[in-house]
Amino acid sequence: MSVETDLDQFSPHFRPFIEGITTGNWPNKPKGLQKLGIMPEHWLKSIEPGHVRYVWPNDGSHDIQPNRTFGGWVGALSDHVVSICMFSALADGEAFTTQDLQIKLFRPVSQGDITIEARVINRSRSTGYVEAEWKNADGKLLVKVIAWKAIRTVEAIHGPR
Repeated sequence: MSVETDLDQFSPHFRPFIEGITTGNWPNKPKGLQKLGIMPEHWLKSIEPGHVRYVWPNDGSHDIQPNRTFGGWVGALSDHVVSICMFSALADGEAFTTQDLQIKLFRPVSQGDITIEARVINRSRSTGYVEAEWKNADGKLLVKVIAWKAIRTVEAIHGPR
């Protein structure tokens, strides 16, 4: 278990995800996360509505060159982190889809613990704006992520349930 949290803070739609992470019993882990090797059950360290903190132990297995993480991996993990952050801030009956995702790489992402923190900066009835930062163990900014999320009903995003 990498994170403890009060499940009552989150919408019923989001609780199974958090329960899977916190209990380690996650029979329906999303296939995209499985295939990419994204492991929130190990990397998510704190979560509250509108804020998440991950620590990714970069072992170099996603490098494109020595000590340079592949930008596509940075993009995939960034998308996951800002999406979980947005998901954590939804009310009951709400879902979202990504409208825009921008990733700015300031320094090479090299091996070691990488802290990724995301916050919902602004939220209206229909749009969420999320920012995330990747920092190395020295606290240097590696990556800045900004994302816009279209907030809709669960039915509008996922169809009738």
